Amino acid sequence: MGLFEEYKNHPNKAVRERANNWGAAIGLQNVDGLSVSEFLIQLARQQIEGKITMEEVTQRLNEHYKHRELYSSTYEIVPPDSEMIQQIKEENELRRPKMYEQDSTI
Repeated sequence: MGLFEEYKNHPNKAVRERANNWGAAIGLQNVDGLSVSEFLIQLARQQIEGKITMEEVTQRLNEHYKHRELYSSTYEIVPPDSEMIQQIKEENELRRPKMYEQDSTI
């Protein structure tokens, strides 16, 4: 069973979308040979279920790693709804507007 598969047929569309977003983000880490902690997976589950917001995920990650200098200014994963992802999307839309005209879900 894949990560977050239990949400695949959830009746709430928002829950399914959040699970898909987290699955994709964590999958991209796996492609690069990186793995995420159980701590992050538990935060993701809480966010998927609507128990915490993305801002709370970010805050908890910052708190978790604030004593570890190596991680002080980075995340182990970029949250899928983060400001950084939005900035990347906006930059890509400017560079490749025709691609985004064809499919607005990208």
